[in-house]
Amino acid sequence: MGYDGLTPMRRLVLASTLALIVTGAISAQVRPIYNRGAAGLSVLLGRLQTTASALHTGAHPDDEDSALIATLARGDHARVAYLALNRGEGGQNIIGTELFEALGVIRTEELLQARRLDGGEQFFTRTMDYGFSKTLEEAGRKWGTREVLGDMVRILRQYRPLVVASRFSGTPADGHGQHQLAGSLTPLAFAAAADPSQFPEQIAEGLRPWQAKKLYVGQLFRPDPKAPPTTEIATGRFDPVTGRSYAEVAFEGRSQHKSQEMGAIELMGPQRSLLRLVTNHTSAPGTGETSLFTGIDTSVPGLAALAGLPDGSLRAELAAMDAAAREASRQYDARTPSTIVPALARGLSATRAARAAARALPASADAKAEADFLLAFKERDFTEALAAAAGLALDPLANAETLTPGDAVVVDVRAFAADPSAVRLGTPRVTGPTGWTIEPTPRPADNDADNPFARFFRESPTASTTFRAQAPADAPLTQPYWLVQARKGDLFEWPAGSPKGAPVAEPLLTAHLPVEIAGVSFELARPVEYRYADRIRGEIRRHVAVVPAVAVGLDSRLMIVPSGRAVDPRAVVVRVSSQARTDVNGSVALVVPRGWTSVPAQVPVSLKPGERTAASFTVTPPTPVPAGTFEIAAHVEVDGTRYTQDLQTIAYPHIQTHRLYAPASVRVQAFDLDVAPVTVGYIMGSGDQVPDAISRLGLAVGLLDAAMLATGDLSRFDTIVVGVRASEARPDFVAATARLREYVEGGGTLVVQYQQTDYATRGLAPFPGQIGARVTDETAPVRILRPDHPRFRFPNAIGPADFEGWVQERNLYGFSKFDPRYTPLLESGDPNEPVNNGGELYAEIGKGRYVYTSYAWFRQLPAGVPGAYRLFANLLGLSKAPR
Repeated sequence: MGYDGLTPMRRLVLASTLALIVTGAISAQVRPIYNRGAAGLSVLLGRLQTTASALHTGAHPDDEDSALIATLARGDHARVAYLALNRGEGGQNIIGTELFEALGVIRTEELLQARRLDGGEQFFTRTMDYGFSKTLEEAGRKWGTREVLGDMVRILRQYRPLVVASRFSGTPADGHGQHQLAGSLTPLAFAAAADPSQFPEQIAEGLRPWQAKKLYVGQLFRPDPKAPPTTEIATGRFDPVTGRSYAEVAFEGRSQHKSQEMGAIELMGPQRSLLRLVTNHTSAPGTGETSLFTGIDTSVPGLAALAGLPDGSLRAELAAMDAAAREASRQYDARTPSTIVPALARGLSATRAARAAARALPASADAKAEADFLLAFKERDFTEALAAAAGLALDPLANAETLTPGDAVVVDVRAFAADPSAVRLGTPRVTGPTGWTIEPTPRPADNDADNPFARFFRESPTASTTFRAQAPADAPLTQPYWLVQARKGDLFEWPAGSPKGAPVAEPLLTAHLPVEIAGVSFELARPVEYRYADRIRGEIRRHVAVVPAVAVGLDSRLMIVPSGRAVDPRAVVVRVSSQARTDVNGSVALVVPRGWTSVPAQVPVSLKPGERTAASFTVTPPTPVPAGTFEIAAHVEVDGTRYTQDLQTIAYPHIQTHRLYAPASVRVQAFDLDVAPVTVGYIMGSGDQVPDAISRLGLAVGLLDAAMLATGDLSRFDTIVVGVRASEARPDFVAATARLREYVEGGGTLVVQYQQTDYATRGLAPFPGQIGARVTDETAPVRILRPDHPRFRFPNAIGPADFEGWVQERNLYGFSKFDPRYTPLLESGDPNEPVNNGGELYAEIGKGRYVYTSYAWFRQLPAGVPGAYRLFANLLGLSKAPR
């Protein structure tokens, strides 16, 4: 692909934009079954005949109208992308314990899986989901309205869609305040993207203003009867190529949101998406539409006018492109795809001729740049279609998934041609980050025991070239690019040179193969992957990543210590793992606060490749322990190099593996705290880290499994705590409702953390009520309704200070109505809303006590909020408290 006639900055922007768009299509674990074979080639042939493009906007993962995306991408063959303001960090996690940034990584990947199926692409702004919000104003205040608007304008200028479709209206009807902000900013971004005086720093970077033709607002989410839809898109249309409707494909994609428990039935038959046209820069009447592109000439011959070139420009070249694409589509037979190779080759040549002719036109620089932008996509699509029709596959594989700085991987660039005589393959190359050394190297023989590419079975590529790719000694670790720098408030920082707005960074290594088919030369590029066989799941592919030779972390990143008294020494366990390919010998040590001691001073470690070990230290605080926040840090010394970072691997069967890094340290919170000596049983919920918090209080926690709930002796526990959303995640908990009631009646204390509405509707609570109240402002005042209640007196005297320093929210899914046999203990409410007293309810049942507490302990306790620990210690100690 050439860039002649473009300024250097414009060349960079065009290359970055194409890379940004391609990145979103490749980085997911789910197989792109609708992009392969006959179905994939059919989509490419359709795309060759249109310039249609659309951008869909929303706030979170799962907000999108995925049926609309699938219909636009696979039915209209348009370029279509979903722009989510954030990555869903503020939600709950039904499949694991990851929250906040780690959860955002999971949900990013789940969106990529959905896009791989529905055919769309994916973008984000810099915002972090801070949790549920009730107002547009709060969302704008936390993120900065201008900052979010700028990010949305950036994506519009990069992607340059003809049509923008907002999921939300920007009104209270959208519900979530972040939904409202997304809806309110979309029309502002639609207008601002066209104004060069808005966000001029983007123009200085090489982006160009962009005026989309039409703006729609979705009508499926709480439609406004006063503003009826103007456009109805039949998303239930049957696609004979895939054998499914576009809506069915979309529902399959939505089921990839596994962390949100969004598995869905794949509905067949008629389905529709309703939208309202709110801004129209075309001559179309804007009513009774069945396509978002009504009134826009999206044909290939119309490309010149769309770009703003003079009348009659590129007429012959575009006509040749269109004729070739239509001929290929008419001739296409899935059984003999090679028959369309000549037509596709002519189309690719015509596209290149059009790009060259456009650069030479006496037209404005912007018009020529726009034409080149559109033609670059056509050249890419012709290239991919030509390779697919010829049965040519490029599959570069690395011999390892990870390497350490200074280390190397072997890459085998393999090409497979259905008819080797019909293709001419040139000499491949492998590219990587600046500073890498990548050179050809001899490939081990197939019968060589050291050949990593003959591990499971023998393959016979048409051509194969082996490279050695060595990372520099200072190679940065591979991690999500938006997490490299510390975020500022609720906005992430995009590092210089990062793919701003992309879901993930480009793969480290890419293979390039020059090819000639039917007399036309082009280059195929594919990311280098590591392939292995899972004995249960089969073939798995992962991207190559740079990791540290040694990772060091602590079993817990938080320690709770009572202040103002002498405390027993604490055990600190340091985990050490080796990612190196050679033996590691060194020592691990702690750095403790002034006045603290650590024994032993250091512990020797010796690890073989891939091994892990642990070192135990005894840490003694001073007497008395002063109140405050302290840090204990761990490090490993190996051959003069100090390793200080913990590695968190995010790995699930349905997503790509990612690695996050954090300092190897534990934060010590010392404050006034008393804990009653109780035995605690715990029923795990979803995304549950509360048992770890209970252990930090010095209490042993017994995790109750299905057998224990069904037949075990529950009376051995003074207190049983139920984790969040256990009524959804634990059928055995639901089945044990009667036994838990008997446990309370016999004298036990049952503390139930927040559950969804089903907990009340299914009669799992001891007395009737309705669940649905929520206080999203973490600073909202909390009033203690029964100050003399033991819940607030034993073993800690609770006061207003205990509700300070909370994070994200006060409570969620509290009771909005409840039986009088409950005693409300706390009262709180969001600003400008009535207070609610159903966030924590108490009842004495028989000899025991029952508490439903919807306050967000699952967020406060891992965050180390002192008052939350004091409050929760009192909940656990109720079984010992005087009545």
